[in-house]
Amino acid sequence: MYNTTHKQRFDNDAPAAPEQLSLLSEILNRETFSILGTEVAVGHGWRCWDVGTGDGSVARWLAARVGTNGHVVASDLKPQHVPVHPRIEAISHDLTSDPWPEPGFDLIHARLLLMHLADRDAIAAKLTAHLRPGGALVLTDWFCGCATESLIKSPIDDYQARIFQEFHDGVHKLGAETGMDFDWGSRTADVLRAAGHKDVTVRDYQAPGRGGEPTALLARLHSSMLEPYLLSQTSLTAADLAVIRETLIDPEFEMLTNHTYTTIVRVPK
Repeated sequence: MYNTTHKQRFDNDAPAAPEQLSLLSEILNRETFSILGTEVAVGHGWRCWDVGTGDGSVARWLAARVGTNGHVVASDLKPQHVPVHPRIEAISHDLTSDPWPEPGFDLIHARLLLMHLADRDAIAAKLTAHLRPGGALVLTDWFCGCATESLIKSPIDDYQARIFQEFHDGVHKLGAETGMDFDWGSRTADVLRAAGHKDVTVRDYQAPGRGGEPTALLARLHSSMLEPYLLSQTSLTAADLAVIRETLIDPEFEMLTNHTYTTIVRVPK
C-alpha cells in the first residue's frame, strides 16, 4: 500500500482538500465523462464502482446516467466529500486491505489511484475479475513526459527555469517517497494484456497548461500544500515559491502538463 504515514501525504481531511479535489475535477471530468459516456456508454440500470472517488463528481455523473434502477458504489479512504444521493453508496474503503464489494459490476472506474499503490499490477487484474461479463474497467493515471519534453512551453528566463525544475523535481521526489509510480499510466495496458485481456484500448489526453487555468492553479495550490517539504528537502526558498505562484497565474505563461492515460478494458460477454 502507499505510505499514508508520510507527513506530506495529501489527505482528504486537509483544509485545502476541497479546492484540490475541485481543481482535479475541472481538469479531468470533461475527458472522463466523454470516455464513460461515449466509449463505454454507461447506461440505465448499470451497477458501477467509482474507486478512489475523491469529491464524488464522477459518482454523481454516473448516478445520473444509471437512472432509478442503477447503483453507484463510491469508495475512498475518507469519502466525506461525496454528495448525498439516493443512488450513491459512499463507503470508507481501503482497496488494499478491506473486503471488496460484491462482484458483478458493469463498470469499475479508478482515476489517479493505482499509481499510488504498491501492488497496482495485481489490483488492476483483480478489478477486472469483479466485472460482470461484458463489463468495463476504466483506469486513468498521469504520466509525466518530462524526461523527453521541456517542462515549460512559454519563454522564461534562466532563473524561472531553474526554480520550476527544482519544484518539479521536489514534487517527484516526494512522490517516490510516498510510493507513487509515475510510469504506471504508460504501462497499464501492457500489464492488463499480459494478464490475458484482449479488448484493451488507451486514450491519451493533455489538459491546457496556461497560467490561471485549472492545471496551473493546481500546481500553485500544491506549492502551498507542500511548502514545508519543498523548503526543507530542496534548495527552493520562500521567495522562489512566491515567484512560482505568481508565474502560475500569468496568462502568458504555459507549462507542459502530464499525459492523462486512460486504459479501457472490456471483459468478454
